[in-house]
Amino acid sequence: MTFTILGRNPSTGELGIGIATYSLAVGATCPQIMPGVGVVTSQASTNPAIGEEIIELIEDGIDPAEAFMRSLANDSHPEYRQIALLSPQDDPMVYSGANIKPVSGHISGIDCVAVGNFLANNNVLGAMKTAFSAPAQPGSKEPALTERLVAALEAGKEAGGQAGSDNAHLPERSAALLVSTPGERFPLNIRIDFSTDAISDLKRALDAYQPMHEYYLNRADDPTELPSQDEWIKKLNQM
Repeated sequence: MTFTILGRNPSTGELGIGIATYSLAVGATCPQIMPGVGVVTSQASTNPAIGEEIIELIEDGIDPAEAFMRSLANDSHPEYRQIALLSPQDDPMVYSGANIKPVSGHISGIDCVAVGNFLANNNVLGAMKTAFSAPAQPGSKEPALTERLVAALEAGKEAGGQAGSDNAHLPERSAALLVSTPGERFPLNIRIDFSTDAISDLKRALDAYQPMHEYYLNRADDPTELPSQDEWIKKLNQM
């Protein structure tokens, strides 16, 4: 009951994932990310250990394809899993087990792959890929990876989103957005754990958080010369 977009920006080295689902607290279990290494989702019958192992193996120098297959082989119930990996340069890898509920599958695009299960129809993933890949409007700069990932989630929702076992529409009760940038101490990581409209709440949370990301990075690196957080916010509001 999940639809997901994994994407990258080759010019900046950013990797990211946007994910929305009927399940709760999706950001705690499905997505795994490591700057310059890869971004992974483990969904359907989620097992976070699979994504963690894939990332660890790649960090240890194992080829991404071998890491992907080895981690699946180590799992006891791969037929219930849907796993996707996007690395900085290679083609995406996706596995959907035989017991994944329809409508399910994936669609790859330039620098992205859309993946889902328990979808309302076959148009959801294509809409997500198209939204992620949409060119900038004339006279506008290229949208940030965060914006493209959220736009893909919105498009998936608009195309029908998820359906339950009785084919009735299911709302997005949780959503998450992670984007890692090489050289940054930690990724941008926004989570909506419980909501009746998780994608809209995710977008609002991103808009609030994004101006603060630099502050939190600086605070982790060297807090000695930073103003207090409320002073930082006052300066932002004056711009």
